[in-house]
Amino acid sequence: MPLCIATLLFALHCVLPTSCVANCVYRSGGSLVQVDAGAGLVVGVDKDNQVFTRVESKWIPLPRKMKHVTIGPAGLWGVTVDNYIYKNVGCCWSWVPELRSKQIDAGGDQFVAGVTTGDAPYCLPMENTVGFKSRTSPLNWKNIPGLLKYYSCGPYSCWGVNSDDKIFLRKGVNSSNCEGDGSWQEVPGSLSMIEVGSDGSVYGVDSRGVVYRRFVFTSSSVWEILIWLTRLPVNLKAAAGSTFLSTLAKLSMCPTIPVISGWS
Repeated sequence: MPLCIATLLFALHCVLPTSCVANCVYRSGGSLVQVDAGAGLVVGVDKDNQVFTRVESKWIPLPRKMKHVTIGPAGLWGVTVDNYIYKNVGCCWSWVPELRSKQIDAGGDQFVAGVTTGDAPYCLPMENTVGFKSRTSPLNWKNIPGLLKYYSCGPYSCWGVNSDDKIFLRKGVNSSNCEGDGSWQEVPGSLSMIEVGSDGSVYGVDSRGVVYRRFVFTSSSVWEILIWLTRLPVNLKAAAGSTFLSTLAKLSMCPTIPVISGWS
């Protein structure tokens, strides 16, 4: 499923209250296919790969074309249409060499993570992300075993999904040990896309367009259904290839839906 799914997942985490799913907020003036939020800022990419940031009520364009952008404790990072990684240093984008990536995530504790063009998960620890100033800065990319199509990190853990939509959790991650404790834990369920919030909560969407949320991972925690996007009118469905931000913008009310059974 396209990266535009991230638009919905991040928007949900930033806009919706943690206690209930209601009163979705309309954000006008833009149409994006991917959006990310962190460190009090919002960035996104439109269908032409133009990068924007939200300043008060306006979307402000940023230089250089990107297919995916992310912002968080590690700063502002992006991936070009040619799968090259860049970090925004000051007012300019600086190429980060040695690795080509499909997707990158800056939600961890001052480290970045993502998947390469070959679906191999990776991360870059804090000393390299914060200290990166130019292409000559030292880099220490960490290769993580396994194959994933998307990988996202929060303050306590990293989550990923593979090509079969299986869900995996990696614990023990921190700024100096972005690889975690060295093991994967498979989590029940099936998701096409997954994102971790700044509070450690996890959001995902399955192949049917059903959006889920999970709070701090424990043996008793479950996936909650937030929205059945397949139940919306045709022009609002968040099917593959649609613009999820536009979908959220058109929703005036998101009814709370009971916790799904069978996903523990």
